Amino acid sequence: MVASIIIPSWNGLKHLRKCLPSISSQTLRGVEVIVVDNGSEDSSVSYIKKSFPKFKVIELSENLGFAKAVNLGIKESHGKYIILINNDTKLQEKAIEYLVKAANNHPEIGFVASKMLNFFKSGVINAVGGYIDAVGHANNLGMGVKDTKRFNKAGYVFIATGGGGLFKREVFDKVGLFDEDYFAYMEDVDLCFRAQLAGFKGWYEPKAIIYHVHKATSSRNPAFLEYLQFRNMTMTVIKNFPRNLLLRDWNWFKAFLVNINTVRFLASEGYLLSALKAEWYILTNIRKLLQKRKKIQNSKKVPDQYIIENILPKKITFFGFLKPGI
Repeated sequence: MVASIIIPSWNGLKHLRKCLPSISSQTLRGVEVIVVDNGSEDSSVSYIKKSFPKFKVIELSENLGFAKAVNLGIKESHGKYIILINNDTKLQEKAIEYLVKAANNHPEIGFVASKMLNFFKSGVINAVGGYIDAVGHANNLGMGVKDTKRFNKAGYVFIATGGGGLFKREVFDKVGLFDEDYFAYMEDVDLCFRAQLAGFKGWYEPKAIIYHVHKATSSRNPAFLEYLQFRNMTMTVIKNFPRNLLLRDWNWFKAFLVNINTVRFLASEGYLLSALKAEWYILTNIRKLLQKRKKIQNSKKVPDQYIIENILPKKITFFGFLKPGI
C-alpha cells in the first residue's frame, strides 16, 4: 500500500459529493481511502457506502473532533504515506501522485504541503504551506493572494495543513499522533512543529493542486471556533517553543501581551465567554501542558537557532501608543 487517504467528516454530505469523486479519479494506484465519520446525521455514511463501496468508513457515534478522527484513521491505515484531506475539497486528478513523488524524492522531509486554491476562485491561493510567528499566531502562506508564478516554485516550508497534506508514517512513529486535546484547529501546526523539532523538514509541492472551501464545517459554530483557536494557540506556544525562542526579543512577554489583547478583542466581538473558557482551560491544565513540553523539548534534535530562523518575528505596537513597537 503506497498511501492512505484519510478524510474526517461531520455532516459534510454536500461537500463529499464533490470531494469523493475527485478522490476516486486519482491517477495514482495502490491507495486506500478511509473516511472517518464523526457521528453525521445527514446520510453521509449511506452515500459513501452506496457510491464508493471500496472506501472504508469508520463510523463514530458522536463528533470526537478532527484530531481524534484522524488518529483513528491512521491506526486503521496501511499506507507508507498518510494523506489528510478535508471533506470540503476537490482534488486535481494527479494531486496525490505529485504529493507522493515529492515525498519519495526528498528523504529528509516528513510532510508535504499541497497548493490549495480557493474553491470558488481557482486563481486565488488558500494555502501553500503554513507559518507560525513568535507569539503563536499561525496561518496559511499566500492566503487570499492571486496565484502567480512565484507560487509554482517547490521548496521547504515549516507547516503543512492537515486539510490537504502528506505525512510520512515515520513522523507519527517518532513524534506521536495528533494531540487529541486540540480537538480541532492547530493540531496540524502542533504536529509539524513537533516534527521539525525532531529533525524532519516540510516541503511544498505546487503541482499537487487541491481546491478548498475553507472552514466550511467550523463556521457553523463560531463561538466554539474562537475558543479553540485561542486556546490551541496558547497550548502550542507552551508545548513547542524552545526556551531560546521564548527569550529572544522578549517573545515570552509579547505572547503575554497578545494573550491579553486577544481577550479584549474577543470580548469586543461578543466572544468574551469563549476567551474566558480558553484561559480557564490553560490555567487548569498547565501541569499537563508542562509535562508535554518537557517530553517534547527533551527529545529535540535540532538547534534552537534553526527553529528561530523559521519563525516569523512579531512586533507589538501597543495600539499605536508606542509606534516603533517592541
